[in-house]
Amino acid sequence: MSLSAAARLRYTLAAGSTAVVIGSGFIVAGLGRPGSEPAPQPADVPLAAAAAPSGGAPSGGARPEKPEPPEEPSASPSPSRTVRPSSSAPAVKKTTAAPKKTRTTTRVTAGGGARSTADSVLQAVLSHINAARADEGLDALTLDAALSEASAKHNALMINGCGLKHECDGEAKIGERFVGVQWRTAGENIGFGSSQSGAAAMIAAANGLTDSMLAEVPPNDGHRKNLLNADFTRIGLSVVRDSQGRTWMTQDFVG
Repeated sequence: MSLSAAARLRYTLAAGSTAVVIGSGFIVAGLGRPGSEPAPQPADVPLAAAAAPSGGAPSGGARPEKPEPPEEPSASPSPSRTVRPSSSAPAVKKTTAAPKKTRTTTRVTAGGGARSTADSVLQAVLSHINAARADEGLDALTLDAALSEASAKHNALMINGCGLKHECDGEAKIGERFVGVQWRTAGENIGFGSSQSGAAAMIAAANGLTDSMLAEVPPNDGHRKNLLNADFTRIGLSVVRDSQGRTWMTQDFVG
């Protein structure tokens, strides 16, 4: 199968009538490690060249793919980035003179109007992901509040005009935008799909996207690799329904 065809590969879930569309994905591993020479990988978003994973990677040269129409969910994984820790890693310093406003555990604020995700939605989506990891003998991911804030900010940018991209105009790269989060390895999955309003419908849409990612097969299984990466220990989640009836999801992973 040619890469351009794989980039438009469609998975249709048995549950429900919604078709889930997944673009070709990739994972980056070993950035900064000796002997790991970067090589371009195709993706449905314009990201930097990635180092090919040990399991093999399709050849490069594919054009970025536009998001599917609102009635069809679509998703895209980011590279997983592995870095060597710095001896003087930057940290976010808090000042006592100008404390930030108190935020609830179910709401984050961000430029572009990031909206809240209810705890019940976050926990349901997290449980679905961790059940899949348990089936593979992997440890459960822990929901990280600071990481979820970064996820919500990115979700807001995508909803407000950026579209299905891992890096919107003026936005920091994946990992670099995880303010206040310590990490050595990082990755991201994003996607959207039409849904009815209400928590139950949003959960169904988010879990449907996750199931489609988990259904991927090598070598086009970047989303699946992020979800089932043994090196990832924490996750940030944002699930938001826009005014067009589309539920957007950002999954950020770190280890």
